Amino acid sequence: MAKKDKKNKKDQEAPVDLAARIGARPELPPTSAPAQPPKKPEPPQPARLDAPLPPRRTEERPREERPREQRPREERPRSTPPAEDPSSMEWPSPIPPIDQRIEPAIPSTRTPPGPGETDLVVTPLPTPDDWHRFELALRRVRGVGQLKTEYYRHSVLKVRVSYSGADRLAHLLRAGVPGYRVRVIG
Repeated sequence: MAKKDKKNKKDQEAPVDLAARIGARPELPPTSAPAQPPKKPEPPQPARLDAPLPPRRTEERPREERPREQRPREERPRSTPPAEDPSSMEWPSPIPPIDQRIEPAIPSTRTPPGPGETDLVVTPLPTPDDWHRFELALRRVRGVGQLKTEYYRHSVLKVRVSYSGADRLAHLLRAGVPGYRVRVIG
């Protein structure tokens, strides 16, 4: 058991000056402020004219004449024609005519399998790691040569495989690559 402190109970209940503990400066007793010199009176404000401003151009105040440049007409800068009313202007249609809408077909990079090639569709391959494991397993199948990935979307992989063998590729894939649904499509 801990030994009780033998401090005076008065010391424990007395208020503690926390400002002094954290390094704040103690408050100084109020002293009388030094006498300020008397203020100088401000100069009077100018009289204010609350009236409308005079017009900019009148007979009494004509426009300033500037000397015009004497250059031939061809050398003078051309001024832009006045802007036309947008509602009266003829605007081009945002929809092109039908003969301009028809675009040539986008050339496809997909071609039919060549001799000795077969297309395979494989699922499920939810991650690229699964895709890689399948390709490694497919390379171990006897007779499978080069692999070309056609596409990989939504855990479905299409691969073009060159195969040279006496047996049917579908039978070899069922035995050699378990755990995947493989379809031979070409």
